[in-house]
Amino acid sequence: MSRAKKPKGFVGRFLARGMALGHISFYKNAAKALNLQPDDKLLEIGFGSGLFIKTYASHVSRIAGLDYSEDMVNLASSINKELIKLGKAEFKQGDVSTLPWRDNEFSAVVGIETFFFWPKPEAGLEEIFRVLAPEGKLVLEMAYNKDDGKDHTKDRKKFDFTLYGGEEMRTLLKQSGFRDISIKYYKSMWIPFKGYIVPKGMVVNAKKPKN
Repeated sequence: MSRAKKPKGFVGRFLARGMALGHISFYKNAAKALNLQPDDKLLEIGFGSGLFIKTYASHVSRIAGLDYSEDMVNLASSINKELIKLGKAEFKQGDVSTLPWRDNEFSAVVGIETFFFWPKPEAGLEEIFRVLAPEGKLVLEMAYNKDDGKDHTKDRKKFDFTLYGGEEMRTLLKQSGFRDISIKYYKSMWIPFKGYIVPKGMVVNAKKPKN
C-alpha cells in the first residue's frame, strides 16, 4: 500500500503535512460545497493530517474522522487537540466499508483526495448512506479524475488508485441511494513538493433523501 494511501512513520507524517499544505485549494472547494453550519455533525473519511477539520470545520457541533493510518489518527488528534478536549472531535482508525457509527448520525460527510483509494467504493458509499441523517450531504473531492484530460498512468501505478469520471460517480451514488447529485469542476495548482496544474478537479455533491 502506497504512503499516499496509508501514510505511516516519520516519512508518512512529513508527507501528510506537505500534502495538507498542497491541498489548500482542494480544501476550499470541498468546504464551499459543504457549507457547514454550527449545528452540523461532520464525518471526514481519510482526514490525513486533520488540517481540513481544524481550518474549515472547527465551528460545527460535532466532528468525527476515519483514516486507514494509525499514525494519521495520532497526527490529527495532536493538531486538533483543543477540539478533542472540548469533547467535539474524535478520530478513529478503520475502513470506510465498515464505519463504527450508528445509523443517521451525521448531517455531512466529506472525503478529500481519498475516494480513488477506496478498495470497495460501493460498500463505502452504502456505509456513508447509512450513517448520514435524512437530507444529509456527501461531498467527494478528486483532483485526479477521468474527466481532466491528463494521462495518469505513471501516478496510478506509483500510488495505486482508481480514476473515476463524473458519470461513473453519478451511477455509483444513485445505486447507493443518493439523490440531488451534482458534479462540478475547478482549476487549481497543487504544490506539495513540486508544482502541478490541476486542469479539472472534481467536486461531487449528493444528498440522502428525506424518505
